[in-house]
Amino acid sequence: MTTPNPLEIRQLGKTHMNVTAVSLGGAGLGGIFGPVGDADGVAAVEKALELGMNYLDTSPKYGEAERRMGLALRGVPRDSYYLSSKVGTHPERPLDYSADAACWSVDRSLEVLGVDYLDVCHLHEPEPHHLDQALAPGGALEALVDLKEQGVIRAIGIGVQDHDLHLRTIATGHLDIAMMVNDYTLLRQNAEDIFAVAEETGIGLVNGAALAMGLLSGRDPDSIGTPVWTPPAEEVRAAKEVHRWCDEHGISVLALALQFSVRQDRYDCTLLGAATAQEVAGCWDALTLEIPESAWRELPYLLDRVRVA
Repeated sequence: MTTPNPLEIRQLGKTHMNVTAVSLGGAGLGGIFGPVGDADGVAAVEKALELGMNYLDTSPKYGEAERRMGLALRGVPRDSYYLSSKVGTHPERPLDYSADAACWSVDRSLEVLGVDYLDVCHLHEPEPHHLDQALAPGGALEALVDLKEQGVIRAIGIGVQDHDLHLRTIATGHLDIAMMVNDYTLLRQNAEDIFAVAEETGIGLVNGAALAMGLLSGRDPDSIGTPVWTPPAEEVRAAKEVHRWCDEHGISVLALALQFSVRQDRYDCTLLGAATAQEVAGCWDALTLEIPESAWRELPYLLDRVRVA
């Protein structure tokens, strides 16, 4: 069985975007998972582009990620990559899902990134009552539809874990892309409902947390977390069992986790959370590492043992 091709081109739903199956997310660049400096963050973006990845995702919420991504993109032909950012979680206007805030946030993202349009703009991490505001007249979705008509953004997305919020936004008929979070990993496979709706509607799907927020990165699961975020205990326990299984089989946890996501072709793209060029290169090596066919045959039994809700 051959390894999946991280540079396989997949159309992102019905959008204009033909993305590489693996690309770079921006959370790590901004220090969400630990301190990162400008030089490392810029080098991570440069390395991803050098390897051939063509989609970059970021958000104002991710600390310095937008600014660092913008620095890395200076001088890079705009038609050589796709770029997405988000609204609703800007630190200066947090949890504001009004049309005014969305336009304001997009303007600042364009300025910081040094570009004149976004390929995708996502509604970012709304709670149910925030989505009420976003979908109501005068809400963020109304602004994104207008910005799309103007060409300031090319597609509309949502990035959130709650599937009900995905489904509500898809039902408006305006959504192009759904970014799923921590829904399809070696620890949980909780995506069938969105897969089914995407198949019916042509919505593009992005896997935004294939490494279970770092628990499957290869680091000791007990070491994962920050002063403001601790992974759930049941996920840490499950990740430890995956680590033990991989050790027994002589397999890289990182390789298994990333390849597991890329092999799921109902996702158009899997985003890496790498924060440095070394981490990007390490993920690339993991993606191209041969995993024995016998391990893939045995894997479903492991998934049944460790699966969390």
